[in-house]
Amino acid sequence: MSKKKNARKVPVQQEKINRCISWLNVSLGMGLIYALALIFFISFGLAAPGLKMPGLVRSVITLVWAIAKIGFAFALICLYQSTGYTKWAIAALLLAASAIMPYVLTDPDSQIFVIGIEALAITGLSLSLFDLGKAAHSDLGVAAGMIFLGVILQILQNALMSYVGIAFLAMGFYISLRRLWLQPGAK
Repeated sequence: MSKKKNARKVPVQQEKINRCISWLNVSLGMGLIYALALIFFISFGLAAPGLKMPGLVRSVITLVWAIAKIGFAFALICLYQSTGYTKWAIAALLLAASAIMPYVLTDPDSQIFVIGIEALAITGLSLSLFDLGKAAHSDLGVAAGMIFLGVILQILQNALMSYVGIAFLAMGFYISLRRLWLQPGAK
């Protein structure tokens, strides 16, 4: 027997997948806004080390990022329902958890756990984008790799590496958004 005969057939609903990709595009746009805002404020902080980001601006940027992660989770759950890929559901759960955890675990001792879940969630997102690119016959490998490198560089907890990591994250979101937006039927 060939592998194709043994493979589980999941009915794919293209119209629903297009809606899922639309949600993913909105979340990628929000993630890009988040990353560009962080690049601006990190650049400003490196240029003038004594100045800090205002608390309200920090809160708004954090809220935009949390909403983007909830949007990513919603899009991946939607894709999971349309295709049956379990790894997309797991990535969605990690993204939802990483969106909520900074508001629940505020103790400084638990921040390593919050950072770890965030890194796993964004890594899951990058792997999901890679798989989505393969499934849609679109080249999202470079974008997914840039998002993954962005996560790795941010974990290093160095201002310059964090800056480079956020820049990679922004480029990965931009490339993903551009490739998915130009996809036929994804608008």
